[in-house]
Amino acid sequence: MNTIEQIRKGKSGILVSGNHEKIVQSILDFDFLSGKEEPSIVGIISGNKKAQKFFFGTREILLPCYKNFEAVPKSSAEKVSWLLNLQSGRRVFDSTIAFFAAYPLALGAHLFAENVPESHATELIRRFGADKLIAGPSGVGLVVSGSLKLGAIGGTDAVQLSASHLGTPGSIAVVSTSGGMTNELIRAVAMAGKRLSFSISIGGDRFPVTSLTDVLMLAENDEETSAIVYFGELGGTDEYEIVELITAKKLTKPVLAYIAGIIDEAFDEHMQFGHAKALVARTDESARAKRDALRAVGVVAPETFPQFLDEMKTLPQNGFQDTIFDAIALLERSKSILSTRSILDLDSAPVFIQDGAIVRRGDSTFATAALRALLGREISDVAAAYVEAVFELLIDHGGNVSGAVNTMITARAGRDMVSSLASGLLTIGPRFGGAINEAARTWLSGVLSGVSAATFVEAAAKEGMVLSGIGHRKYRVGIPDPRVEALAQFTILLKRHSYYDFARAVEAVTTTKNGKLILNVDGVVASVLLDILVEEDHFSAEELQELLEVEFFNALFVIPRTVGFIAHFMEQKRNDEGLFRLPDELLFVRPSIKKKK
Repeated sequence: MNTIEQIRKGKSGILVSGNHEKIVQSILDFDFLSGKEEPSIVGIISGNKKAQKFFFGTREILLPCYKNFEAVPKSSAEKVSWLLNLQSGRRVFDSTIAFFAAYPLALGAHLFAENVPESHATELIRRFGADKLIAGPSGVGLVVSGSLKLGAIGGTDAVQLSASHLGTPGSIAVVSTSGGMTNELIRAVAMAGKRLSFSISIGGDRFPVTSLTDVLMLAENDEETSAIVYFGELGGTDEYEIVELITAKKLTKPVLAYIAGIIDEAFDEHMQFGHAKALVARTDESARAKRDALRAVGVVAPETFPQFLDEMKTLPQNGFQDTIFDAIALLERSKSILSTRSILDLDSAPVFIQDGAIVRRGDSTFATAALRALLGREISDVAAAYVEAVFELLIDHGGNVSGAVNTMITARAGRDMVSSLASGLLTIGPRFGGAINEAARTWLSGVLSGVSAATFVEAAAKEGMVLSGIGHRKYRVGIPDPRVEALAQFTILLKRHSYYDFARAVEAVTTTKNGKLILNVDGVVASVLLDILVEEDHFSAEELQELLEVEFFNALFVIPRTVGFIAHFMEQKRNDEGLFRLPDELLFVRPSIKKKK
């Protein structure tokens, strides 16, 4: 079993299985309250979306969503130590097993659902009860002040977290099977002028994975914990575990307890209360019997709840200094519908002219700004220079291509710039200009597969797959596309260029079948940029895959060709030749079909 000190000093990364927006947001608010620089939630296992918007402080963030535990990228998986399982009772077992199979070194979990089948609960105890700290099934989770919040424990809004001072490490441990009472006691500890060291809601189902004894030993062995506050109720024998531990001198720290359910004595027969365990089966499971047994070994167990709250003020407390936390500011966060970020920072304007002269701001200024906007991060000088070169080379490729033709025809129809540009841009697709992204997908899959170029090409041929990035109508072996040769020069700047090398190896295979199946401009743009992003900007394979999914690579054609289309539009407006009509001799006339008599 992990110690509380290990939790304080260890990784606090959480994977969420299922979703409960308020609980997830409360954990992020706790992180912010505790002064963390980044959220503890690494991602959400949810197969129906790629990301979900939340807030870290007042800043909007996107938490990534994954189909399963294995889909979490290695860079993120390395941070994971905890599972927050928000699945339904019938799914808890399988998802918990899957999590610990994927993360065997993880410290523990919280199982939120009620009514987990008892056979599932007992099997989880058998597998993980001795090694993992698992709160539940049922309950609100666990919290270590200033370090970890796993579940709804302590509340689900910023005001509750602030009022309970959960960002301030303290020395009072709170333990209960009741989720609701756990939260009430955390708040009561704060109102008594004390601060929480940690709290665990063991769970209200009959078979919690982590036992009361385990939790009490965590408190006993934690140097920061000076006293224990416990809430119990009629039914079950948990309180006798406390008695046994104190009698055996294994539990020596002061315990303040309240046992609810004396009202049961007013009925002719014992009553079932809220939790599965809250049912008296024997006389010694009544609230009064357990209260008396606790008092007999020195536990302070008041008769009434107000007396219980007063006793909290007398508990020993180590020194503390509260964190400053503006809960109201968090409550007033804007709830925008769309997930957005600032593409351009306008807080400070760049200097273009100084002392009457133009300020030189770099050779790839526009490409740098464009990449920052598209990627949301700083990029290397090599990447900026390469994209600048791509922009320059792809502005135009003559007026015969479909996009330019559409732009010119629309302009001659009297339409405005935006309409004409849109007409041209709408032709961009897999057959014209939109193949860079698919070419990048081809090279990425080929390199990651580890097979030879010949094997890769043969497999693609069997599947009837077109190799994007290969083939040209005009150029062929012996007559290369000059744009390809120009962009290939950037590989000289790289120590390794595995994607470009693979693309050339594929070309060596395909050109033996047809001289026109050469590496084209789409293929070279994609392959060299993949190498630059890996070598110079340290993109992982997972991050490259994400760029493919959002069609980043096609932007390298759309941005410069937009300029080319506008140039063709302006040329047509200047010439003003009027509405375009296709000459009659170029029309294809379908031959008439004579009906048989």
